[in-house]
Amino acid sequence: MNVPSWIILILVVAAFLWIILRAILRKKQGKPLTSCGGACGNCPMRGSCHSPQKTKDPTEE
Repeated sequence: MNVPSWIILILVVAAFLWIILRAILRKKQGKPLTSCGGACGNCPMRGSCHSPQKTKDPTEE
């Protein structure tokens, strides 16, 4: 293999490792592995990314 081939190989491997490590770190932080961009209402996975927020019932006091 020549030098340009090695450079391309190193860049591809680095990108692959960055994606895998980013996913592992996001999982450890409790964040979803994918990003819906903040439009969770339109996301088909909205029920699995975030736990439902509990609202306080004003009649329960």
